[in-house]
Amino acid sequence: MKELRTKQKYTTTFMERGSFWFFGIGMLFYYQIVGSYLNTYLLLRGVDLGKVALIFLGIKIWDAVNDPLFAFIFDRVKFKKEKCLPWLRLAAVVMPLASIAVFNMPANWSETGKLVWFAVTYLLWDAAYTVCDVPFFSMTTTMTANMDERNTLFSVARVFHGAGTLLCTTAMTWLVGENVGMSFGTASIIVCGIGVLFTIPLCFLGKERYAVTTKENGEPEQKFTLKEMFAYLKQNKYLTMMYGCQILCGICATGGAAGMVGTYYIYGQTSFGIITTWLNMIPGPVLGMLLPLILKKFDRFKLYMACNIFTFCWGLINFAAYFLGFLTVPWAVCTSIVTAIPATLSGLMAYMFTLDALEYGRYKTGIDATGINFAVQTFSAKIPGAFSTALGTFLLSLTSFVLVEADSIADLANHAQTQQAITEMWLVTQLPAIISSAIAYILLLCFYKLRSKDVVLMAKYNAGEITREECDSQLSRQY
Repeated sequence: MKELRTKQKYTTTFMERGSFWFFGIGMLFYYQIVGSYLNTYLLLRGVDLGKVALIFLGIKIWDAVNDPLFAFIFDRVKFKKEKCLPWLRLAAVVMPLASIAVFNMPANWSETGKLVWFAVTYLLWDAAYTVCDVPFFSMTTTMTANMDERNTLFSVARVFHGAGTLLCTTAMTWLVGENVGMSFGTASIIVCGIGVLFTIPLCFLGKERYAVTTKENGEPEQKFTLKEMFAYLKQNKYLTMMYGCQILCGICATGGAAGMVGTYYIYGQTSFGIITTWLNMIPGPVLGMLLPLILKKFDRFKLYMACNIFTFCWGLINFAAYFLGFLTVPWAVCTSIVTAIPATLSGLMAYMFTLDALEYGRYKTGIDATGINFAVQTFSAKIPGAFSTALGTFLLSLTSFVLVEADSIADLANHAQTQQAITEMWLVTQLPAIISSAIAYILLLCFYKLRSKDVVLMAKYNAGEITREECDSQLSRQY
């Protein structure tokens, strides 16, 4: 007998969902202003960028390490009725203040004083963003137990993040550009002020209906120790497997090692990068809105791997194009068009596996380790950035590439490189990613067995809607 399937109504209201997504825009304002403009600001402050790079690396490594520590605190600290909102309210105050402080370095200080100011304010900003990032994504699980609704909250949030990036980039570039000529300090106050307007609604409209999880017998979940936290990570193999593979790929993503210099020498120009960037961004909003519907028809992991494998195969063709002589600007534009949809889908789904692993972990261990799951997600996003640039730069130093001194990309016309150097540059920016992706995809295809329909059953059991026996009897396999 065919089982009738009824559509579950959303638990959250439109205002709740809207305030959650708006908070995501504000988050990206603070992230983008520091992530995209801090280097330029420091260059104008007359400080040694080599010393700045060391500070960046040190703070990022510490940041990646302290994410699990904050997650431990996040899961241990219990508020009466809420879990995520108290942290988000704190971040809504601290993040704009820290962002503004970064861009208001005293101009008359010595270089040492400026570097200390940069290190302290950047560390404060980074800590504030960690306090914001883990609770924000965790809140998708405390707002609702409906998996379709969680998918909507998560995927649309990624679209709003993109909107935040575009709005912040447009505003900041216009304010500090040659047409307006505003100082970075003043511009940061204006941009962060706009960010505050986006983050305020959630502080008052947000509701957490599932902030306190319970066992099947109705008793609250017990707190767990640091030792139990690592034991949990060991037991949640799908969490560590998925993000372990993503970290491997991220660390080996050396495509940006040569930057615009590499683009100039390989393609002969760099301006076409604007076109490819917009081509890659176009599918994002549409696919973000459609993704919840798409995931009702397709298993998340299978769709994710299909997109990755397609992009990987095209990457192999693109890699060979250099040696076959048709790696041209039109080809680069064609590549962006062909890979835009699968690459965007893969990017939108990449962090949604945290939700699957969270439900699997609760089902498997009985532990509500929401913070740990999302800290692993944040860790996987941050640690590759700390090492991929260093790896790419190190590999580039081993090639026959000749260092140049130039004021602009246009000056590179006066500094030719040998064909061997350009070929080695191409290998450095492409091969590590190809090798690491091949290894990661083989591992995932062979060992990642968690499927979306089983996660739905686990979520129902974790929410107390069905018993353990009812859940186990309907799973597609034994976990």
